[in-house]
Amino acid sequence: MKSRVFVAAAVAALVCAPGLTAPPMPRATADPWAKVPALPTACYSRQDKWWEQINAAINAVNEDEQRQAAINAGIEKKLNDATRQNPMAMAQAMQQAMMKDPQNAQKYMAQAMQKGQQANTEVPAQLDKEKELQAESKPLMQQYKAVLDKARAPAAAREAALAKKLKAMGIELDVGEQDYPPWAIQEGNAIARDWDQAYVATCATWWSATGPIHAYMKRYKDYLVQERIPYQKRLIDEPALDNYKMLNVPTAGWRTTTDYTAAAEYMKMASGLFDKRDGDPGEFR
Repeated sequence: MKSRVFVAAAVAALVCAPGLTAPPMPRATADPWAKVPALPTACYSRQDKWWEQINAAINAVNEDEQRQAAINAGIEKKLNDATRQNPMAMAQAMQQAMMKDPQNAQKYMAQAMQKGQQANTEVPAQLDKEKELQAESKPLMQQYKAVLDKARAPAAAREAALAKKLKAMGIELDVGEQDYPPWAIQEGNAIARDWDQAYVATCATWWSATGPIHAYMKRYKDYLVQERIPYQKRLIDEPALDNYKMLNVPTAGWRTTTDYTAAAEYMKMASGLFDKRDGDPGEFR
């Protein structure tokens, strides 16, 4: 993103905005975050309808974004057409604005240049911060797996012993349909209960509303809503609107798509994490 983009934006505001103020951002017509379902708290994924809800929400938000992007692209095409038809319009607008109010024009131009310089430093820094935040999900789930494996270690040891005992009898554990002896079925069901009890005990800490996974998702959403969306609106959307104003391109129907993208990415992250829940309690037979 180059500073010259913001010089053009400054000219646009000088020509079109009353009192040398930037034009207001169009009011959003819909809130994609309203479509994001609450994070689940059940231990087993089949205990709730969250999968159906999250998949439907992702599709709905993506469809909304695509529709809005098509509208925005149509407005951008009008800008491109206007620029090709009158390539001198920007230079003429700058000259007229400077002559009309040179003091305020210079002040606003300086602010626009400063904004461009901020973009050159803020955007890379924000991208690095977001990558680091997203990367935290991997060690978080590795830690969860380690805790769960430790809790299930006794059941795993019992299962290994059962498998060894059955193999000595020529029976493979968990390989197709097997005719297990009654004692093996009884032991297998006991192992399954221990396996699930260890999972439920771990779930109470990790998948609950006060657990570390919910806490991570809250931090991720806070970043998207409080930092990423605002800076993208300020550094990308506002200059684009200024250019439309300068060339008198109608912007009816335009709205930002940054919140659509952020909401979809949040849901995809949540989907990937909560996919690690067990589906339902297991049983041997």
